Amino acid sequence: MGPASGPADDTPGISAGTVVSLRSGETDQPVPGATITLLGLSQAGMFSTAYTTDAAGQFRLDRTVLLASTPLLEATAPGFLVRSTTLRPTELALSLWPASSSTGLDELFTSTVAYSAATCPAVNTGQAALRRVPSSTGVVRVSFESTLQDATADAAHRLAISRLNAALGGSPEYQFATPGGAGVSFTAGIDPTISSCTAGPELFRAATFLNFASDGSISGGRMVFCSLDSARSAALVLHELGHTVGLRHSASLSDVMYCSSGRPLVFSARERLVMKLMRQRRSGTRWPDNDRQAIAPLNIDRLGTETIACGGR
Repeated sequence: MGPASGPADDTPGISAGTVVSLRSGETDQPVPGATITLLGLSQAGMFSTAYTTDAAGQFRLDRTVLLASTPLLEATAPGFLVRSTTLRPTELALSLWPASSSTGLDELFTSTVAYSAATCPAVNTGQAALRRVPSSTGVVRVSFESTLQDATADAAHRLAISRLNAALGGSPEYQFATPGGAGVSFTAGIDPTISSCTAGPELFRAATFLNFASDGSISGGRMVFCSLDSARSAALVLHELGHTVGLRHSASLSDVMYCSSGRPLVFSARERLVMKLMRQRRSGTRWPDNDRQAIAPLNIDRLGTETIACGGR
């Protein structure tokens, strides 16, 4: 028997000479001078090599990388979180998550609001997986359950949805609609008997129940208010809608995602930035910016669901 042969010539791969680019997830500007470490398999066997992005934020592969090896890429650049990902032929333009920003975003805020369980008060652990609605979602529907049929609550929900859409920039678009239909949808109702309604001293309380698809993305759920007055609070409704996007809790009173009373009725600049950056990542991404094993296990109460309790106006 002769020596073992290498991978077949027709093994799928990313060809030598392919250009990979890095950009800022905040500004969409190229990131020059980034250090790229790539571990993978070529026709010659396993390799580990380093690249540096040029002035255009690009580097060029010096060999064909076989996809059978699930090539691992790590990107390090000043001012950004270290990104650990898999080199994919459909994603040759990679974004980096800023470590800090003029919006007020920093590593602590990112870790707390995107990668920590939604406790109250908010506690940074960085142990939870990032989750979001599927990237293919164009419209998210919000409708009332039979327990919530009220004109003032209707107006509060419509106002909150308009504020969320302004923060999201139209991707996806939330719509106040009638129940039913395919895709991602949430219902809003009243149920004072849920445990969240007696979990704190706030006058207005609510809980968001999230459902997850098999890939870890948010597939829909419920927003449950503890009273009619709670459902009439546009600030509380906006906060609960923030959870449907995938945001957890913030420790700052200036953020919509602050877990208790006194929060504003408009998302802060750093909250808007986090939502933009989250749309550039897979559900299951782990702190600080690692999607190599996505979908990773979610911190959930039971398979496929999660409950978040909230209070305040």
